Amino acid sequence: MAGPAAAREPASQPRVTFKAQGMPVPRSVDPASLATRELVRIFQERHPGIGIEAFGMPKLHGAAMDSGPLMAIAAGVPPHAIYVNFRQSSTYIAQGFLEPLEPLMARLMSDDPELTRIGEDGRFAAEPSAEQVAAALSVLKSRVADAVWPVVYREGIGENQQDAHVWSLPLSIMVNVLTYRKDLFAEAGLDPERPPEDWDELLAYARAITRPSRNQHGMIMYGGQYLSYGAYSLLVGNGGRAMQRGEDGRWRATFDSPEIAESAAFLWRLAREPFIAENDGGRVADGALRVAPGTGDEVELKWDRGQVGMIFATLSDDLISASNPQLVGFAPVPRSPDGTRGSDINARMLGVFSGSTDAQKLAVMRFIWFLVSEEAERIRTEIYVENGFGTFVNPIWLERYGFDDVLAQVPASVRELYATAFETGVPEPYGQNTQNIYRFMSEPLTQALEMDLRELTPEQREARIQPLLDEAVAETNAKLLGRMTSEERTQRQRVGWIALIVLVVALGVAVVTTWRYFTRFAPVGSASVGGARWLPWLMLLPAVGIMAFWIYVPLGWAFGLSFTDYRLAIPSRFVGVMNFAEALYDPQFWASLGRTLYYVALLLGLGFWPPIALAVLLDEVPTKTAKWVFRVLVYLPAIISGVVVMFLWKQLYGETEFGVLNQLLLKLNALGPVLATLVKVAVYGLWGFLLWTVLRVAAQSGQFGIVGRLVSVGLAVLLSLATVWTVLSPGFLDAWGGPVGAFAFEPLRWIGSPETAMFCTVLPIVWASAGPGCLLYLAALKTIPGSLYEAAEIDGASPMHKLLHITLPQLKYLIGIQFIAALVLAFQGGADYILALTGGGPNGATNILALEIFMRTFSDLRFGLGTAMAWLLGLMLIGVTAYQLRQLARAQFRAA
Repeated sequence: MAGPAAAREPASQPRVTFKAQGMPVPRSVDPASLATRELVRIFQERHPGIGIEAFGMPKLHGAAMDSGPLMAIAAGVPPHAIYVNFRQSSTYIAQGFLEPLEPLMARLMSDDPELTRIGEDGRFAAEPSAEQVAAALSVLKSRVADAVWPVVYREGIGENQQDAHVWSLPLSIMVNVLTYRKDLFAEAGLDPERPPEDWDELLAYARAITRPSRNQHGMIMYGGQYLSYGAYSLLVGNGGRAMQRGEDGRWRATFDSPEIAESAAFLWRLAREPFIAENDGGRVADGALRVAPGTGDEVELKWDRGQVGMIFATLSDDLISASNPQLVGFAPVPRSPDGTRGSDINARMLGVFSGSTDAQKLAVMRFIWFLVSEEAERIRTEIYVENGFGTFVNPIWLERYGFDDVLAQVPASVRELYATAFETGVPEPYGQNTQNIYRFMSEPLTQALEMDLRELTPEQREARIQPLLDEAVAETNAKLLGRMTSEERTQRQRVGWIALIVLVVALGVAVVTTWRYFTRFAPVGSASVGGARWLPWLMLLPAVGIMAFWIYVPLGWAFGLSFTDYRLAIPSRFVGVMNFAEALYDPQFWASLGRTLYYVALLLGLGFWPPIALAVLLDEVPTKTAKWVFRVLVYLPAIISGVVVMFLWKQLYGETEFGVLNQLLLKLNALGPVLATLVKVAVYGLWGFLLWTVLRVAAQSGQFGIVGRLVSVGLAVLLSLATVWTVLSPGFLDAWGGPVGAFAFEPLRWIGSPETAMFCTVLPIVWASAGPGCLLYLAALKTIPGSLYEAAEIDGASPMHKLLHITLPQLKYLIGIQFIAALVLAFQGGADYILALTGGGPNGATNILALEIFMRTFSDLRFGLGTAMAWLLGLMLIGVTAYQLRQLARAQFRAA
């Protein structure tokens, strides 16, 4: 058997192309990208029969690492060389995404051409022997560090039970270190060559760098569902662990330890404890750590702009960073109060996707083995040195490949950094179901940051935080382990059957009732056209076929999917009604349903009536030119993509005093007592007029029909409750400064606060949808006879009387249909907007059911559970949908 370096692809094999993750974009010129491109060039020169394409797939911001490949695999366009890290590895193995590598390596090492020949059926012509596979395993192990070997070599997980295999190979090992800006250190009077050594110094340094007037922060980290990822170095550095393996071999959440509570209390001090920014004119700052809300794009943006002093970043075992060494410094994670320090060890790994063809699997294996070879290691080192980053290359590599002159220039601090970081590193959790551990762990940390702990001692703060951790760990373990007794399983099956029966009965009743209404109101005696009764059906056939193919066939397939534990790469398993039962027993399902009701109430209460009001106002514009101008201005937001609208508003929702909306708000504080009182009186008057108008419409809603009465009365009740709640809110009274006198506003956190995040999410949707919504009402207003208005004017009717007694009654049918449609769409939609703006945060405050279904399906890969949740959501909407179809069946359409 020859060594792996001697392996060559057979010249007779046809060209093979595969997609690889981790390929640099063409415009990247950093040393790592240059090195990767050079390695790809050399590999393709040696293997002209292999083509490599960069993998590309739309991804979720803030979850790009997880979402991109998972959605690609679900869509049937997977990366064949798939990126893997510790946390992802368990999910990928359990789902059957990864191909065992030692049989492929045995083929590369063998001189037998039959082991690498692909037959006419697309399969390998022969299989390697057990001895060949064992030899290949030994060779693979020689290129894997001891800390990584238990991650890459292990048995199958979950439904994918197999013997132990090598599932991926590490390209580089990574740990987190403290990265800091030397220029900001110097500006704050700190020594750029002396980074913080412990937590106390970290807090002091962060506060010294913070300058609220320049929107400059001492530190920054990811928020939302990745808050625990950003803070993980602090958590493990204090002795805490996210998960640990028990004696039974199963992984359990363990982030409820006193060490985690102490770390969370320190995190609160960094992010929320007020202090006086002495380097900024004595301004009061609410924390020195910026927790970036939503998708976390702000982290990279602020770091690149030089608005952040420190950040926890990744240190690779080949190159510290491609940053300017004169501008950026690196240091070990600061020590905790007990003198310990630590960081998580991870690795960039590549595996072979199991759904690839045999030819692609072999080609990917060749590529991976080349990337992890000593030759590739040497090429990377040479490129780093050539581009001026030699002093930031791993000293071991410099010594190994003869760069003694560069090695002599490496500062002792860099050598110490490598030694300390890897010596104190803690492996990231890599057991079963650990891919989403950061999401579970972030919830209690986010809740802790929302607490007011200013007047408490450190021990009291930790005591307040501990119950949050205990509750989150219990919920996490219940979800990860999924254990239940036979009695619990039987009980859940009963509940699942009840839910299924109710769903089927409700769907059947809705279909039968709707069919009866449509046939009852169908015109009689006109079933034929020119004597051909089949002609109308023939004309409808294309539309019916398209709807069946795109709507009803997927619905039927999804209904069957809800009874399975669906897998993409391994055989799926029939689970009966357990998906329905699991959804109904899941507290997160009910919590997201509650937030959905709140979202729907806000969206309808704030967004349903503006199109009607806009249509009435636009219809009264006197000149034709003015009509066109105002209609274009109103409709302009609709031509912008919804996601773009959210990113636009995200910039307006800046949480500091320099955010656009906060600047406008704080300008009110500059008004004198007299002028501020006049503004308040004007606000009282406008709000009172709006409330009076809505209440008056509700009082005279008898002529609007059932739906009209529900809409008007519901809006009146919603506005009344909102008014009472706002007036009685202590925060409002403090900011408003009393009924008269000057304002006393403070910068609002907008989407960063659970109390205001949902309102801030709905507001851009209302703004963008008002224009398109008013077009229907504008068209409907043209159908109202002008003689009605003329007669009303002769009788002395005021504009309000004409609106209440002519306009709205004439529009009541359209309003009813639109209300039901808006209600259904509000329940079904919103996930894309929320994902772009808040990512479901903060602390799940905007995680509505549609988003929860999406995350369960494409992030957790629980396709059966996500489909069952979707059907349960549909069950709630069957009634209103049937009523809408009933109204449409009675409709009579006519030209204006």
